[in-house]
Formats: sequence, C-alpha cells, structure tokens
Amino acid sequence: MTLQERLWLQGEEAWRCLLGWIPGGPGALLRRLLYGPFFQAGGSGLRTGVGVVIQGFRHISLGRHVGLNRHSSLYAARGRIRLGNRVFLGDFSSINANDAEISIGDNVAIGPMVLIQGANHVFDRLDLPIADQGHAPSRVIIEDNVWIAARATILPGVRIHSGAVVAAGAVVTRDVPADCVVAGVPARVLRPRGLPAPRLPERP
Repeated sequence: MTLQERLWLQGEEAWRCLLGWIPGGPGALLRRLLYGPFFQAGGSGLRTGVGVVIQGFRHISLGRHVGLNRHSSLYAARGRIRLGNRVFLGDFSSINANDAEISIGDNVAIGPMVLIQGANHVFDRLDLPIADQGHAPSRVIIEDNVWIAARATILPGVRIHSGAVVAAGAVVTRDVPADCVVAGVPARVLRPRGLPAPRLPERP
C-alpha cells in the first residue's frame, strides 16, 4: 500500500469518527450527504446507522437506496465491493473484500451478524507466518433477490444465484442454485423455494 493510499485511509477514519456516531435522523442525513461523494459511484438514498465502518470508499460502488444498519462494515481498502439497488446489510454484518471482488445484485437482504469474505489467507509455506503470506485473490457474486439470514458465512469463490435463501448460521462453501433454500455447515440444498417446508415431528 502506497503512502498516498495510507493517508487517504487515515482521512476516511477521521471523517468516520466525526460523523459515524451521530444518532437518529440527523446522523443518517449527514452521512448520506457527506459520505456519498467519496464512493467510487452511486450512493443516492444511502441509509447508515450508528457505528457503520466503511474502509476504501474509492473502491466501493453503490446502487440506490442501500441500507447499512448499526455497526455493519464494508472493507475494500485492497479489494472492490459493488452493491446493487436496495441492498440491506443487517446489524454487525461485514463485507470484507480483502484483495478480492465482491458483487451483490439488486434487492438483496442480508441479516444481522453475516460475514461475506472475499479472499482466504495463503498458508502453504511453513517458513513464514501465515499473516505474512497474503491472500489468495478470489470473487464472491450474489445475484438479485437473495436473502441471507442471520449469522451466515459466505466464503470466497462462491456464487449465490438469483432467488436463493441462505438459512441462519449456514456456512456457504460452494455455489448455491437459483430459487433454492440452503442450510447447514457446510450449506446444502434443503428444498426449492415454492415447496412447503418439511413439518417437524410432533412431541409426544
């Protein structure tokens, strides 16, 4: 990272410290007006809650009416993030590009405490600490009309196709088909959307 990039990130940090903790409607309005020009593109109608962390504004493009709820975060200092129209990020959720590209389509609902990770650490060499081996570049694509429920984890290299639902707590390690519900660790297809959920056995 160059000196200029480091100085830019320090400026972002100072700007966020000034604006990030103003509560209520006045804070949301100020952040909409004063964060918008820093993004690579878009940002009209942006809604941000208290404590939202954004790093790497110049590598982030937003569609219209994106919502970033309390203490959620976007990290793109060394990667790229693209959010489509009407993407909602729940409380304490994080999108971390980490030398990768993360692309999210329109009308995507992301619940609280979800982690979307763009790249994994390289760890093959035994003569270097893992922290010094960098990241393996990858990509995450989440298509339109997807719901990712609370505490799910989306790992690098995954594509979640349009209309899919990721259940709470799932760990997605492979592509998710369109219009399907996936759950579990690792996540597997439970059923197509549109079919009734299986009934649990009644307690005696």
